[in-house]
Amino acid sequence: MLYKKSNLYIDSDLEIRTIREDGIDIDILIPVENRTLNLYLDNLPDYIKSRFQFSMVKNMIIRFCTLNDNNTCTIHLLRSIDLHSSVLNLEIDYTNHYFEIKDNNYYLDIYVKKKDISNEE
Repeated sequence: MLYKKSNLYIDSDLEIRTIREDGIDIDILIPVENRTLNLYLDNLPDYIKSRFQFSMVKNMIIRFCTLNDNNTCTIHLLRSIDLHSSVLNLEIDYTNHYFEIKDNNYYLDIYVKKKDISNEE
């Protein structure tokens, strides 16, 4: 599934649902189903060898704004649907990046990748 809204791009093997749309702010939900989640970030420092791993993640919520000059999203990895069950919260500037979510049956790989500017319209 390809999710495109404003400047946010997500290429996902999983379902993506909008759970809140309040004017310019949008929350999307990606069910992870209590699996391990591997988070790969583009251009990690050398002392971090590969990924960040989180076990038993139930849901992921991405909160973003549709204004053209606001390309920062907040990612919440949750143990349930409740935002207070957060395992991790982080902000990402996705101006030059997109998200790729790959389902590997027992775990998920989430990549934050650099956009190929030469192919953009």
